[in-house]
Amino acid sequence: MRTMPGSTKLPPYLRQLERVLARLETAMLLSELDGFLAGVLVCPEMILPSEWLPVVLDPDEEGDPVLEHENDVRLILQHYNAVLHDLDRGHYAPLFDIDTRHDDVLWELWIEGFERAMALRPEAWNDLLRGSDETVGPALVGLHKLVAMTDSPPDSDDELGTLLSETAPDLIPEWVQALHVARLSESMDRLANRPATSTKIGRNEPCPCGSGKKYKKCCGMN
Repeated sequence: MRTMPGSTKLPPYLRQLERVLARLETAMLLSELDGFLAGVLVCPEMILPSEWLPVVLDPDEEGDPVLEHENDVRLILQHYNAVLHDLDRGHYAPLFDIDTRHDDVLWELWIEGFERAMALRPEAWNDLLRGSDETVGPALVGLHKLVAMTDSPPDSDDELGTLLSETAPDLIPEWVQALHVARLSESMDRLANRPATSTKIGRNEPCPCGSGKKYKKCCGMN
């Protein structure tokens, strides 16, 4: 888990990205963006940047990113690749804000970003839940519960809800990592069952396994 008690604790590129997002005003905040990118990356269906980038820049509007955001987009894509790298290494650490008055970890903004990503492919997530195993099922159910809790926080008598809220910062990275592993496994199964073809994959083309990486940096390395 990575927390953000202050921008000085962040890597330089994230400090710059945090300032950029604040300047854009309509864009997501950094923690929300982190949750959104995690949701995009572990989604059962691949989502291209041309679809999700406009949502980052203005979640309430549709359309392509304008050219004036070219440098800003570069920073967003840099964080996208950093999140993917952490997931591939099995060390995903969400970015959570901190309430410095009480040292509370504020996971709610992160989960709102993750929910926005899920909204891009609702049927794919529903299909995954229906066919989920003992690892993916609890992860999806848990994340859905956290989404619901942002709209209706547990009251003082809801002991289970309160416990889930308190343990959410530790559970979220485990759940996201489980979804990433399941996505990679499904992608490799589809690739293994694909009929043989003589079509050559370009080294700089997206890898057919669905990882989001270039072929030369993914399956092309084998």
